[in-house]
Amino acid sequence: MTTRRPPTKGLGDLLLDLLAFPSVTGQEQAIAAWLVERYRTRGEAVRRIGDSVVAGEPRAGLPTVLLVGHTDVVPFASGDGAAHRDGGRIVGRGASDMKAGLAVAMDCFEDPALRAGRFGVLLVAYAREEGPHEDNELGALLDRVDLLRSADLAVVLEPTDLEVQLGCMGALHAELRFGGRAAHSARPWHGENALSKAWPLLRELHERSLTEVEVDGLVYREVLVPTQAGTRNARNVVPDRFDINLNYRFAPDKTLAEATADVGSFVGERAEIRVVDRAPAGRPYRENPLVAAFLAAAGAPIAPKQAWTDVARFSALGVPALNYGPGLTAQAHQAGEYVPEANLATARAALARFLST
Repeated sequence: MTTRRPPTKGLGDLLLDLLAFPSVTGQEQAIAAWLVERYRTRGEAVRRIGDSVVAGEPRAGLPTVLLVGHTDVVPFASGDGAAHRDGGRIVGRGASDMKAGLAVAMDCFEDPALRAGRFGVLLVAYAREEGPHEDNELGALLDRVDLLRSADLAVVLEPTDLEVQLGCMGALHAELRFGGRAAHSARPWHGENALSKAWPLLRELHERSLTEVEVDGLVYREVLVPTQAGTRNARNVVPDRFDINLNYRFAPDKTLAEATADVGSFVGERAEIRVVDRAPAGRPYRENPLVAAFLAAAGAPIAPKQAWTDVARFSALGVPALNYGPGLTAQAHQAGEYVPEANLATARAALARFLST
């Protein structure tokens, strides 16, 4: 591990440096090369897998903490310009989701005092988080970099509004297909309308309440929501097929197999079911000693993560992980995306307290 730290900019300036790379999903090559050069010139051990980077090494006899952030952003919106300061805000695509978190992670990783503390600290900057689940390069890093799978804690700096958000919801997408028999719309009795056949199930979904599930003292809200629907017929044809995409967000007390069974039990024989995408939930690990130490040091509000994040990938490997970052959840993917610059200092101070106590 290097003992020298070149002159550094402030956190806001570091964030502006990161925002200067467009790094839309699938276009992270330049920011990855910049990170590799930045840390190799500082004497760090650096591993690059695809467009993802791991910097640092474990320290013998000490727990390993991963500071984790993704480098990619969603496509720019109309009117998005160059990153800039605007009063107390830093504005730019990815400012909240999640280059603010990456800047905080980098600044902590580059601090010799924190690196000399009671943990071995590694930086994980990965690509393609905003794209399809199977393209997310964190999966490849976890497969190919053994030391990540033996870490003692992963802090994922996704936007959390400065809350510590534990665990995460699982997500399952199932295609429901209602079958019928085509006919001319003037003589519908000659067929079976697949669209109207779906109505009882859609009505149940419309009237269905969310389900609150408590895990480790945190309440997660399970929802079963239709998100897409369609037929393939002309306007004057009784449809012989009607498809619905059903999205199930399930709590961390369920496995993927149990979530799949829940969907099957709800739909029954009313439609054909084909699971087209699924991701496991992440455990809260609230009683884990390092998670408890982070909660005490951060002094931040504690909440369940009512969405899916990559803490689930770590959880599946038995690595405790939590979500904590300076970004604003309501700003993620918004035109004119911004982050309050003060949030960077608050998040940095919380991480520093944990790493140094």
